[in-house]
Amino acid sequence: MTTVLMPLDPSVSPQQAARVLTIRADLLPPEIRDGRRARRTRGFVLVSLAIVIGLLASWYWIAVQDLNTARDENNAAFSELTDVQRTQQKDPEVQALIQAENGTTLLARELKVVLADDLSWANLLDLIRAKAKTEKVTVTGISAALYSAGNNAITDTGTDVGTATVTGTAKNKKIVAAYVDALSDLKDVDNPFVSNIDSAGSNAVSFSITVTITEEALCGRLVDEDHVCPSGGK
Repeated sequence: MTTVLMPLDPSVSPQQAARVLTIRADLLPPEIRDGRRARRTRGFVLVSLAIVIGLLASWYWIAVQDLNTARDENNAAFSELTDVQRTQQKDPEVQALIQAENGTTLLARELKVVLADDLSWANLLDLIRAKAKTEKVTVTGISAALYSAGNNAITDTGTDVGTATVTGTAKNKKIVAAYVDALSDLKDVDNPFVSNIDSAGSNAVSFSITVTITEEALCGRLVDEDHVCPSGGK
């Protein structure tokens, strides 16, 4: 048997000649890789969905428990309230207090009806005097009266319920005219006019002014909020 020896390349060392080349090649078809990737993605989605559903189910269970607890507390409170009311109905002192409160409410309602046409004379006279003070007029007297029931006069500005006559003095007729204009600004009186004016000396005149009292002057503590004293201007 004859052995043929190959000449050694002097540039290659024995270690390099015996070294195994590290060559890698992915020979797996793309379809298999895509299938594996799709399965991993689908598994991740399913696991995430299962976690979300589990969290929602836990939240729903807690909410149901809280709702049941609230209903139980409400039922217990209602039962306790019913028991207290039942006990109070049998208590003579509580019954007397309830009857007193009912009587007070009924009385206030009846007074509101009775005093619906009540007129605060103090409020009306204060308004007339205040206008006189502003216009430098001295009021010497005020006489007023309400119409009898069913005889109220209907005017363009509303319903008149009575009349008033204001007497006094001023320096001149111009001041009296200004006072008449000031009275016309009040919503409690209407149609002011000078019924009489005379000389009261060299620097004064006396006058008499008649006004009608409107339903706006009807006010009081027990009537509706739109007619509460004191009244202002129009």
